[in-house]
Amino acid sequence: MRTRAWNPYRATLALGLAAWLGACATHTPMPIDEVVQRSRQGQPADQIVGELRGARTTFALRGSDFGRLAEAGVAEAVLDHLQQTFVNDVDLLTRYWATGESLGGCRSCYPQQVDLSGLASGGSVQQSPPSTYYAFSQPAGMPDWFRPYSAKSRTISLDDVRRMAQQGTSTEEMVRAVRSARLDRTIGVGGLGTVRTHPVAGLSGSELARLRAEGIPDPVVDEIQIAFVGQFVEVQRLRYQNLGKGPSLT
Repeated sequence: MRTRAWNPYRATLALGLAAWLGACATHTPMPIDEVVQRSRQGQPADQIVGELRGARTTFALRGSDFGRLAEAGVAEAVLDHLQQTFVNDVDLLTRYWATGESLGGCRSCYPQQVDLSGLASGGSVQQSPPSTYYAFSQPAGMPDWFRPYSAKSRTISLDDVRRMAQQGTSTEEMVRAVRSARLDRTIGVGGLGTVRTHPVAGLSGSELARLRAEGIPDPVVDEIQIAFVGQFVEVQRLRYQNLGKGPSLT
């Protein structure tokens, strides 16, 4: 009779999943507007980051959201933390997706969706958990704006986007250019066989904020974040499928 070999990787994953779900049982996410208020009040970035870690809160921010937060006074260190923790969670969700695990219906365990469109005018900031509905083509808990990656034959860099903006390229054409190419040198995972605790966000929150400050239109900055997250999920999916393969005992 063929039996499956004991897999320490899968065993560790199961233990981590149980601990994660237990921690999320009474978890209340920190509101994004509290991050803004504390920044405006002059609270140091490291304190805000510490409180975000203590609240175990992650936000699924669009690309232009980082620029809005920067304009509201949120420090670069906080912006980078917000992007890095989002990438960490996307990594975790992709691992569970690739290995057949799940966080289930714990909606507070997933990156929180936000709407910051009214932030500059003093309007309300909306925050909501993502849908946990199962989709075959993507990890559970991804934000509504997520788009799965499809193979592209050409690449585009952030400097290419900047040059297009300087040349007066229309917003629509820039969005099409980003959507039809894969981002160059932004996926900081170090290859399929790299062993590390967390991935490195190859596209930081502060860099996304700078793109908006440089005059890159919001739809383009949003498209860059969409492309980045889609590529990241695909690379991590392949990585975890590769790590999960191994011989069976007979």
